[in-house]
Amino acid sequence: MSTAQSPTHTHYERAMNADPQLRALADLVTALCQFVRPADTMCGGCAWDSLVKPLATPLIGWQRGYPPETARDPEPNRPWRLIIGRDLTTEWEAAKRDRKPATTDTEAWLRTSEAWDGYCGELIQRLNDADPAHGHGICRYGRPASLSREAS
Repeated sequence: MSTAQSPTHTHYERAMNADPQLRALADLVTALCQFVRPADTMCGGCAWDSLVKPLATPLIGWQRGYPPETARDPEPNRPWRLIIGRDLTTEWEAAKRDRKPATTDTEAWLRTSEAWDGYCGELIQRLNDADPAHGHGICRYGRPASLSREAS
């Protein structure tokens, strides 16, 4: 039996060793998976989309190195925002100029699809393995999370 690690697992470890925030996110996923009870509803995909992916996106892959966006003020009289392609291009060019350059090989690697796939693929697999297969969402004892908090 071989004890060699798969390339994906190696990428996962490399990412966690490179950035302590990625290790903390992996610890959060571990805790989330350990707290799922057989009667709970925790869809691995829902947990990924609503909890983990938003936290991972600025830390690894193509979005790494860009400055955080400033939130726009809501426009109560205009619920819909007209998006003009030229404005998107201008915003993207400005963000590209402001992107912190990768000064090490590890930082350059953390910005690749390979790093994203290796790290996030492991987290997704762990979330899917913890999924008790009771449907979509993230609930305690089969009730929506908001009802579970009210009942507690």
